[in-house]
Amino acid sequence: MADPAPPMDIEEEVTTLLQSRRYDPEILPTLEAYVEHQVATGTNDAMANLATLKLYQFYPATYRTAVVSKILIKAIMALPSTDFLCATYLIPGATAEDEPIPALAQLASMLETGRFEEFWPATGAVRQLLDGVPGFDEAVRSFMLVVIGRTYKRVERTVLARLLGLEGVDEAAEKAAVEEVIKTVGWKAGEGGMVVVPGNGENEERAKTVGEQLTFRQVAFKMLRN
Repeated sequence: MADPAPPMDIEEEVTTLLQSRRYDPEILPTLEAYVEHQVATGTNDAMANLATLKLYQFYPATYRTAVVSKILIKAIMALPSTDFLCATYLIPGATAEDEPIPALAQLASMLETGRFEEFWPATGAVRQLLDGVPGFDEAVRSFMLVVIGRTYKRVERTVLARLLGLEGVDEAAEKAAVEEVIKTVGWKAGEGGMVVVPGNGENEERAKTVGEQLTFRQVAFKMLRN
């Protein structure tokens, strides 16, 4: 007698369900459990999460705010991908104005537009939700560091602390926190409280291209001659 096949893990089960029963609301409990699995394991499956939102869109009675919130938080953590934008298109209009959806949308907007100093105070409105998704702050800081690294070659440590939400009443603790973070991206602590960002092609001055500038009269003259 052949040995029974080993049970599928949840990723394989979700893949199979989405291939065969994508629009069946009865698969929602498995998809919702998969969202919790992603939260617990620090993974992100945007396609499965969008499929979950699509089912909520088709079957509004099944909508669960807690699950949608976690999907949106995972999408924010995936910036600069378009996961968050895609997810918001699938949230039913009747629920899009219900908290915490607007608060999370505001946070995503602040990150996408570089309003980093405003971002951290704004997280207070949904801090309990954010703390329920491990790694949120770290993922957001990683995104911020990419943006900052493309903008600056040198930045004051105190400014960087504000941007990254690492301000503290204790200067020594703040300095240690900033240095720990910049170490992960290869930046260096410089003199005078500055942080030095290596050149990366984005934060370096580019040679100005000086082109020939012609007046309208000169252009018209050339056209008439031709």
